[in-house]
Amino acid sequence: MAIKDANENGISFIIINEINAIRENEQISLNSLLSESHINLISKGFEKHEINPESKLVILGTMNKGVTGINKLQEAFEDRFIICPEINYPSKDKEIEIVSKISGCNGKVAEIVVDTARQIRKQAIQDFSLTKIFSTRLIVNFCLLISKMPPLFLKNNIENVIINKLGNTPEEKKSIAMILDGKMFESKIREELHEKKQQSKLIMEENLEITDENTNNIIFQTKKCFQDYIDKYGIKNTFRYNGFVMWKVLHWMWMHNRKTFQQYIKLTEMFNLPHQYKKETDKTHIYNGDITLSYIRWIYQNNLEFLTKIIKEIFPIM
Repeated sequence: MAIKDANENGISFIIINEINAIRENEQISLNSLLSESHINLISKGFEKHEINPESKLVILGTMNKGVTGINKLQEAFEDRFIICPEINYPSKDKEIEIVSKISGCNGKVAEIVVDTARQIRKQAIQDFSLTKIFSTRLIVNFCLLISKMPPLFLKNNIENVIINKLGNTPEEKKSIAMILDGKMFESKIREELHEKKQQSKLIMEENLEITDENTNNIIFQTKKCFQDYIDKYGIKNTFRYNGFVMWKVLHWMWMHNRKTFQQYIKLTEMFNLPHQYKKETDKTHIYNGDITLSYIRWIYQNNLEFLTKIIKEIFPIM
């Protein structure tokens, strides 16, 4: 298909993910495509497919050398790849942002997990005392798990998701456990999860009743804007698979009905969020009397679950 596409359109791309998972005999079969612009398909009676001289077929391969259980790349196969750049893990701040957005967990929780993961990763890469890498994917999965399960199971989750998964031997597991203890990993996360639970409990106990006419009007107008988005793009482009609201919804409302949306977000002032924002960023959430986009983005990145609760339950706009 890729060769046919290249011949018809002038260029085509093939991306081979985890290229070092290819068996040696399969690597050999790809050599002709990588260097001679054709491939023989043995399974189809040595059927030959050839790229036109004026067409281009770009082949990209990805691999993680640190993963165990991989196949060794043959030298002839590896030499056929012209450029071999090495891509490192993202910066700490970027990794925290990625984890927060994908898992929907509290920004502080993401920071604690990422900080500890990078320490374990450092020991694996520099000291070679660990055989497995604490990947960004594993961080996301762990944060997803602890965000959905009660803090009661935190210790079990740490043991099953981190220690047992990264440690192949008793010595490795002990080494990982020592890093976690040194970082006060469990206690820090438990503290954050407890604070989040208390915040949610406080809201439920107060059983807020919306009686102010102006507040009701803000909710009504925001609800219309929110519904306009759903009518245009659909519910699948409104909430993630985990039920949390997507950033593009908020950005669309900011672009199309900014004043109403700012007034709606201003309702969050009663939950002490501006104080947290000021404490963490040293910035004010108000500029020229209006809510800033930076403040809204901070709520999304650090309090996504709570923001979704506001949208769905506290000040419902859907």
